[in-house]
Amino acid sequence: MSRVRLLELDALRGIAAIAVVFYHYFYRYNVLYGHEGVSVDWTIYGKHGVQLFFVVSGFVIFWSLNRTHKPLDFIVSRFSRLYPAYWFAVICTSSFLLYFGLDGRNVTLYEVIINLSMIQEFLRVKHVDGVYWTLTVELTFYFWVFVFFIFNQLKNIAYFLILFLLISVLSVLDFLPPNNIVDKLLIMKHLPFFSVGVCLYSFIHKDFSGKWLALLLISLSTVYFYYDVYLTIMFLFVFAVFYLAIAGHLKFLIFTPFLFLGSISYSLYLVHQNIGYLIINKSYLYGLSPYFAICIALFTCLMLATLITYFIEKPSLKLMRNYYYNNIRGKL
Repeated sequence: MSRVRLLELDALRGIAAIAVVFYHYFYRYNVLYGHEGVSVDWTIYGKHGVQLFFVVSGFVIFWSLNRTHKPLDFIVSRFSRLYPAYWFAVICTSSFLLYFGLDGRNVTLYEVIINLSMIQEFLRVKHVDGVYWTLTVELTFYFWVFVFFIFNQLKNIAYFLILFLLISVLSVLDFLPPNNIVDKLLIMKHLPFFSVGVCLYSFIHKDFSGKWLALLLISLSTVYFYYDVYLTIMFLFVFAVFYLAIAGHLKFLIFTPFLFLGSISYSLYLVHQNIGYLIINKSYLYGLSPYFAICIALFTCLMLATLITYFIEKPSLKLMRNYYYNNIRGKL
């Protein structure tokens, strides 16, 4: 795999993002506030787009480590990728909530400030937007990768992940006492998805050694024990699609709308939920039809995500990384 960028991966990100958006605008909104005359059941599967994001993260983080030689390289890379767009999204979303209000979703200034850290879940402070819980999970995974990196243990990461997953299985089977802190630190319910992404990275580089096959098997077993047979089977399908995509066998995914959605997927994920709910609520107050209200919310958040991506996310990422590599890295 010598390509600088996998367009199929961008497409999968885009598909995952729009699946999550549809889940929230149709199914989840209906649960929280209620739609009238809208078919919502078909969108419930969109919630699994989050698991696809985790698989992508597991794959991408190891791909990016090929260009990482110093610990600070890793920190700057992840910080510049995650935080600028996130900060803007927190401020934007909280401004909407503070000005318009949304039942059950109002926030205080203290909560907004703590949310800027992205570790509010560990501090037991509620999220400005519920979707932010996944960012805490992502940060925790990155923390472990960073630990393995600085101690030169990436070559043994499969064994550590297997150990963590075995602890997860023993916990869910009640062989270990429940411990919320350990659960969060080992991201027990979500680690199998990241682990599969790591496996895919190894498989695409023709490394089918026993440790990776064992990690894949234990990851799937953990999904089964934590969730159900249905999600395990679906996850096997996702694994196959992902492998075929990154191996270059699913060129039809390189479709301009998918690629566009992939390019704005992070910002779209950050801003779509509460702002979208507000727009749908206000649209109903003006007597608009449910589908029209959803379309307005979708269009608005797509435009907002596009602006954040191209005026906040990408410029700040480039600025931070250029400054680091031109002014700091050489002095270390």
